[in-house]
Parts: sequence; structure tokens; C-alpha cells
Amino acid sequence: MSAPTFVGLPWKKRITNFLLATSARALRCAFVAAVCMSSKFYQNPFIVLPLVAGVVLPCAAFIVWHFSRAAAQSPLVLKDAVYISGQPLPGTELLELNGERFSPEILRTGKVLLVFVTTDCKPCRDELTMLTSIESRTVEKLQVIAIGIESLDALSKFIQANNFRTRTLHDKDAMLMKSLSVRYFPSKFLVVDGLIVKTWFGNSRSESDLLKEVGL
Repeated sequence: MSAPTFVGLPWKKRITNFLLATSARALRCAFVAAVCMSSKFYQNPFIVLPLVAGVVLPCAAFIVWHFSRAAAQSPLVLKDAVYISGQPLPGTELLELNGERFSPEILRTGKVLLVFVTTDCKPCRDELTMLTSIESRTVEKLQVIAIGIESLDALSKFIQANNFRTRTLHDKDAMLMKSLSVRYFPSKFLVVDGLIVKTWFGNSRSESDLLKEVGL
């Protein structure tokens, strides 16, 4: 199974990566500056205090905060998955890729697999490729619906470019994604008659594994 993509808007990822890179460069510069001032340090040790207070400590604090926050998220995600399973599927407004309103009652009839995807997620592409491949074996027993939060145009181009046949809907304002605490892509929810019976993350290793995961 491929590692799922961490949920976070692209601009947040770019800012975080920029701050991490900047912190690393600042620490390297601080080390070089400390070496250059080593001869003066013996004469006045307090000369390095502004450097430590203004550069080293803020950079170190940011790095510690970032990695401690990332480490603390996975258990919460798994806890949410256990909590969500067994709950009714929340109501929300979904759109077809042509902009028309999708009837939510369709999601509350029979067995439905909801797959949350993004267009820049390789595991999502792999999962949709697999779902397209097994469509003929699942069409009468399972309704598969991919859900995206990006623009209708971006989702349409993504589906067309990859020749996916999976029905894809637009989660307007990401309301359903937020209601289900989706933080990883792809995230999958197996719904039976409107009740969420199973929740899991990441793409399946094979078609046979996928069929077992959905009980077919």
C-alpha cells in the first residue's frame, strides 16, 4: 500500500517547506557566524547572545513545533476513523462535474463506496485506475463515487486525462470532507443504506484486496 498523501492545502505545504528550509539555512549561517566570532568570544562571551536569541532559538522552536505536531496527528486520525464508523452519513451538498446538483439520497441507498481524492495525489490515481479496472465486477453490487474538493474544471480535466470511469462529484466548500474529518488522500468510506460501516486510508495493494475491503 502506498503512503497516503497528507491532507493540507498546497499553500500550507509551500509555507511549511519554506519555513523549514529557511530555518535550516539560518542555523547554518548562525554556526558560521559563531565560528567567525570565536576569537572575539573569549574576550566577550555575551557577544553571541543577540545571535542566539534572534536566530537560533526561534528556528529551533519552529522545527520542534512542526515535527511534534506532525507526530501527534496520526493517532487522532485513527481515532476519528473508529469514531466515524457506525455513524450516519452526514448531509451535504454535492455537485456533478457539469455543475448540476447531485441527489444525496443516492448515497443512502444500498452499498456505496466513497473515495476522497485530489488531482495531485499519486495514490489517488492508482486507486481510481484500479476502481475503473474492476468496474464491470462491481457495478451491480457496489456504487463507487469519487469525491473531490478542487474546482469543477480541475476535477473534470483530471478524470478525462486519466480516462477514469468512476463517477466523480464535487464537494462544495469541502463540507462533507470536514464532516468526516478527512485528512489523508485517498480516504475511503463504505456506506450501507446511509450508515458508515467502514473507514480506511491509502490505496489498495491489488484488485483482489480492494474487493475484499468492500466485501465482494
